[in-house]
Amino acid sequence: MFDSRKVRRQFEEECTACGLCVECCPIVSHTELKGADSKKIMEEILDLFQHKKIGSLARTRIYSCLYCNTCTTHCPKALYPPHGFFVGKAILQELGDPVPKGISSILKFVGGLIENAVTSFRQDPEKSDCLITDVIKRRAETCQTVLFSSCFALIEGKVLNTTVKILQRIDPALKVLGGFNYCCGELHLIAGRPEQAKIQFDKMIEGLNTLSPEHVVIFCPTCNMNFEGHHPDAKWKRTFITDFIAGHLDKIGPLNRVEATVTVHDPCHFVRGVKPGSESPREILSAIPGVKIVEMENTGKNALSCGAYALNGAVKAGLEFRDRRLNQAKATGADILSLYCPGCHMVLGPEGPNKSLRIESILSLLGESLGIR
Repeated sequence: MFDSRKVRRQFEEECTACGLCVECCPIVSHTELKGADSKKIMEEILDLFQHKKIGSLARTRIYSCLYCNTCTTHCPKALYPPHGFFVGKAILQELGDPVPKGISSILKFVGGLIENAVTSFRQDPEKSDCLITDVIKRRAETCQTVLFSSCFALIEGKVLNTTVKILQRIDPALKVLGGFNYCCGELHLIAGRPEQAKIQFDKMIEGLNTLSPEHVVIFCPTCNMNFEGHHPDAKWKRTFITDFIAGHLDKIGPLNRVEATVTVHDPCHFVRGVKPGSESPREILSAIPGVKIVEMENTGKNALSCGAYALNGAVKAGLEFRDRRLNQAKATGADILSLYCPGCHMVLGPEGPNKSLRIESILSLLGESLGIR
């Protein structure tokens, strides 16, 4: 898992403050960093790491990071700047620097949302027994397939409900592991608590191992990226949700026609993760009769972020970036902006009506084609 001490040491000793990661960053132009010298910005980052000196440029750089991975191929020292900025948050907190409200409250806020989501999920009698939020209480249960829901998938409950019903056609005994206690650790990274993130990741792996599944299906691209980067000690096979469903389209039943022109938003952590994502999201859409795909200006590995990470620490810049992506979708003339990341859905979804744009998960469209509501 993410080793904050190693990252901290690497940045202190190896970063040259060349500024290349700033120059390629897509959100810089939306912040007060616009026009600032890229080397100066990174020199302030180094001052923070090496001398515990807080600069306004460093603070803005750290809190406005989209974690979109655009910069990761530009570092001449092969460092991973987003991880450095996660550690930078922790250093700022150690020094008593005021924490943006979105950062300081994210764990409590999301925890409350998940608690409500779990209650809502279990109100459906068809799924009431498949959700596991405490593996100790369910230790005797083993299963062939576990869907790891992630935090945000539970909150986006309608999509998760549809996904469970789709997967139950492949494995009727499907179990779902979720809840705040089984987060991949990403929320702790966002909050500037990298040490706790490692503890959380290890606890999540322990929970999955306890269930002894043959196959773990990952719902969230960010969780999937974290798995790819940390190679957990496990006997089970792991597959991202769209890859898994695309490989079992023949088992889920006949697909009915859905008349729609669709443009696809690709999440950063799928197309620019540790391992580049596949074409499975488009394979699923292409299998639905009546669906026509039109592409946005930035797509695939060049896709723009939804702005989610910046929204926590640099609200104005995050909102501008979110709207930039929505405007790209609107410009295609598509009826539907389709996505497959629960976090992106939470950010982009509420703004759909303001853009006269229907925003739906690819899995919801598949469910519609299957007659699943």
